[in-house]
Amino acid sequence: PVFAQDTREMDAHVHGVSTAEIAVEHGKAEINIHAPGMDIVGFEYEATLAEDKDAVEAAIRIMLMPENVVTLPEAAGCRLTEVLAHLHGGDHDHDDTDAHMDDDHDHEDHDEEHDHADEAQHSEFHVSYAFACEDEDALTTINFPFFDQFGNAQEIEAQSVTESGAGQAEITRDAPELTLE
Repeated sequence: PVFAQDTREMDAHVHGVSTAEIAVEHGKAEINIHAPGMDIVGFEYEATLAEDKDAVEAAIRIMLMPENVVTLPEAAGCRLTEVLAHLHGGDHDHDDTDAHMDDDHDHEDHDEEHDHADEAQHSEFHVSYAFACEDEDALTTINFPFFDQFGNAQEIEAQSVTESGAGQAEITRDAPELTLE
């Protein structure tokens, strides 16, 4: 019951709180982050003004460079193989940007379908990174410069899965590092 409560809360859209799903196995690391639009650009309504559209595009550009959002230990020898950053929200078209860094890697399609009928006023940024790592054992922490980039973000509720187990953690502006189990 306690885990079910945590899971239900992580699915909720709360300003200041983002979520991260992290999987590390077989030399690959995948990181998916979902952040409320309010935390990233300061609003959640559909961007119709040029100024708002520019803010959304600037946020996506920041997210497309993983070193702005997450950093992995150099000793792990990880290189980016894929990045996807986009905005989900209401009933409007989404700004999608997808960059495949390495065409010969195998991965599953992680596109998700969401029912946004009851949250038309909310927008959420999604960013996904895939890395190929030379030394998975050296991948013991993940830092989140995310908080330096997005001043309204206060916390990331993270779930992680590695070959040695699963874990949950709260990453905060004051403690922006996740230790992997």
